[in-house]
Amino acid sequence: MSIEVRDITKTFGTFHALKSVNLEVRSGELLALLGPSGSGKTTLLRIIAGLEFADTGSGQIFFNGEDVTHLQASQRKAGFAFQHYALFRHMTVFENIAFGLRVRPKETRPTDAEISRRVTELLQLVQLEPLGNRYPSQLSGGQRQRVALARALAVEPKVLLLDEPFGALDAKVRKELRRWLRRLHDDIHVTSIFVTHDQEEALEVADRVVVMNEGRIEQIGTPTEVYDHPANTFVFHFLGNVNLFGGRLAEGKVHVGDTTIQVRNPETFDEKPASVYFRPHDVRITRQPEGPGGIPARVRHVNSAGPIVRVELQRFDDQTRFEVDLNREQARLLNLKAEDEVFVHLEKVRIFTDDKQLQADDYTI
Repeated sequence: MSIEVRDITKTFGTFHALKSVNLEVRSGELLALLGPSGSGKTTLLRIIAGLEFADTGSGQIFFNGEDVTHLQASQRKAGFAFQHYALFRHMTVFENIAFGLRVRPKETRPTDAEISRRVTELLQLVQLEPLGNRYPSQLSGGQRQRVALARALAVEPKVLLLDEPFGALDAKVRKELRRWLRRLHDDIHVTSIFVTHDQEEALEVADRVVVMNEGRIEQIGTPTEVYDHPANTFVFHFLGNVNLFGGRLAEGKVHVGDTTIQVRNPETFDEKPASVYFRPHDVRITRQPEGPGGIPARVRHVNSAGPIVRVELQRFDDQTRFEVDLNREQARLLNLKAEDEVFVHLEKVRIFTDDKQLQADDYTI
């Protein structure tokens, strides 16, 4: 079941939640809508579900080429799971899952035997078969979320829509459930869209990620594409930790302190400020200078808890603070301590001028 969103705009009073959004969701894919609070991701999901409607005269929604723009949620046959489960406390797990089937009109309602078969299959699918007779209050948060997903699947939806499905859970349970969701999707292949503000969650689970900001789509791509090739500075900042050095593009070179980054096509760029972005793991630290590209810095703090050792440093020239991630073996060999003087070598950078990125093959360090 493919989904197409065409030119959707949504306002709430004077607030523009969505601004001419266009999106295509491929049949059978798991798509993440990722962005900060207020970016419009939940509003877009609710419009796709039929729980909200776009502004009058604004755009269209298509399911498999069929225009569903003006259909109610019940007519779109979308399964919807909320962050806070919305389970019926007075019903058992079994009856919660069966609810959507039992309330169907008589002419389309399955028999009791068919309902029982379907719910039993779903309990097996979400690995809760022994808990069918329990009540929601007797389950953990992760188990309640799986019941909510099973209930959404019980009505055999054309698409599955998930709004911050793991937002109410602690970090450890979130990690377990997102891996489980990926395996579940691989088993059932129903077209699925989930909303999240958790970058790691989107990058780990989704086939493609839609990065949203202020009611617009900033970038669409696979997790690798949006992380390694961010379309602009917002995407770079939002997807994981990033450091920023200010520089200046002049005569075909970007100058960062005493370090120079050569641009291969200088004739295409006027003199202007440049922003040099790099991830904490795309850096090498040495005790002694190695060539002209090293940036002198002082170690301010070393956090060695966990598998990654995070080093906070401060440049000598402009006092900019930044972070570098080392694996434990690198950290052991360097044996860094606060106040040590070192040299930092940038191994992979992204350069932006006027929020436009110079192509990755247009410069060398």
